[in-house]
Amino acid sequence: MGQESTENGEVKTHWRPRMDLTAIVAASALAVSGLSFYRSYIYTKQQLDVTVTDVSYVTNRGELYMTVAFSNGGNRDAALLRVEPALWGHRSKPDPEWLPLVERVHPNILVTAPKTPTIVKAGGIEVVTLSTMLNPADAERADVSAQGGAFLGVRVATMNSDGNLYFLQHPVARLLIDRQGRIHGAEPAIHQSLSGFLDLEGAPPGDMQQSNKKTPFVWADEHY
Repeated sequence: MGQESTENGEVKTHWRPRMDLTAIVAASALAVSGLSFYRSYIYTKQQLDVTVTDVSYVTNRGELYMTVAFSNGGNRDAALLRVEPALWGHRSKPDPEWLPLVERVHPNILVTAPKTPTIVKAGGIEVVTLSTMLNPADAERADVSAQGGAFLGVRVATMNSDGNLYFLQHPVARLLIDRQGRIHGAEPAIHQSLSGFLDLEGAPPGDMQQSNKKTPFVWADEHY
């Protein structure tokens, strides 16, 4: 606080501009610190988005490849426990189900890379590639339903920072089957990102949305 005298001897006081600026800076720093503390230790946002970016099937060699991106939009780390490709078909149950595909395309190539379990850091992205063998005859003998094709899907197991477990299964592509029962192409069966913190058992034909920027690139060779 400063002082100055007038001609009649009165004393006037005033706040110095520099003191005002210092107070504002101190208050702002305190507010930012409080907000940072709240976001780091009190506020919790759990969010993990799963997006299939591409599916390719080298039909006559039986090689199936998928790429899946995991985006953590929350402020807590997420655990990615398992990711695997799957085929909709029958095994030991009367009703069809998602059957995991686990045969390697090469002894030195993992079905899931990077290996799981792994951590998706808060605010980060993890891209997982899936590489497996699928005999085209097995796909053609799968549950070819009224949708006119065999369905490929993905199975994902996750855990959030609270220790809650989630498991989702969803179709990502349809292998088109011609009248002779042979594969002649493929098309997407998903046009959206999925929540990684959701229990979902999605059966074919998948979502019915129109193609958009989240529709994966999908293709397959004709089976000759």
